[in-house]
Amino acid sequence: MVTDQYFRRQHGVISRAQALDAGLSLDQIRYRVRRQQSWIEIHPGVYHLAAVLRTWHSALMALVLYTGGVASHRTGSALWHLELYRTPRILEVTVPFDNYIRQPDAAVIHRTKQWALADVVERNGIPCTGIDRTILDCGAVLGPPTVERLAESAIRQKLTSWPQLAVTLSRHSRRGRDGCGVLRTVLDERLANATVPLSDFSRVVANLLVDSGLPQPILEYPILDEHGRIVMQADLAWPHLQKAWELDGLAYHFAREAVERDRRKRNTAKALGWNIQEILWSMYAKEPEQLVDLARRFLNPSTVLRA
Repeated sequence: MVTDQYFRRQHGVISRAQALDAGLSLDQIRYRVRRQQSWIEIHPGVYHLAAVLRTWHSALMALVLYTGGVASHRTGSALWHLELYRTPRILEVTVPFDNYIRQPDAAVIHRTKQWALADVVERNGIPCTGIDRTILDCGAVLGPPTVERLAESAIRQKLTSWPQLAVTLSRHSRRGRDGCGVLRTVLDERLANATVPLSDFSRVVANLLVDSGLPQPILEYPILDEHGRIVMQADLAWPHLQKAWELDGLAYHFAREAVERDRRKRNTAKALGWNIQEILWSMYAKEPEQLVDLARRFLNPSTVLRA
């Protein structure tokens, strides 16, 4: 049946308008809904095929069909596979400002006067705001540190860049526009220093240290030998002290060859006078206070701590 094409493309979801377009009559639709084992009405005029497993993707697709909007904000971040929001805790969509459809439970509807600037794309078959608009909109519901991490995740995946985000901010800026102030705060800092850490782990650890009153580390700092060749790129470095932290997170340094290569680089840097400490993800996740204390002692010029 033609309806099967909709179900396959839309995570097991179809709207009444699509079912009518596929050739079903209203009576046929009502018959399928009355037989709960066939179609289940999720929202008025939006149905889920009972035989298909329900997921957050299907719930989001149903919400998009019901509202006529697009996935956005934190839910858009999940569709773009940005760190922090790989699975949304709440479904968010954006609709035109004059769309007064009722907000369903367990969902947030954002209304915008800049619908024409949504840069709509499809992610996993679901209409979604473009990557830059998604990050900008997140500034309306999240603070600068989190928006910065989302932007860095997008940049690591080569989805955008700091200058591209600046252009988006310029396009959307107007008095009272939610999200612009937060993104502007992030860009004011990052356009002057556009280094993007190779992992989100580096950023959150750096933020933890700075928030605790410790000196700002330089991220992805190149340690050079006497000939000016790069020996290694330190995750966090304090060059004036010749001290650095290497962060062994969950997504990096896994393979045996990579571990051995990293150790050779670190040993070469130590031979050049650098003090290198290796920091594990568990140290940050389980004992952040102890990690700050370790950093405080490590960065004390009169303290010599070796990994």
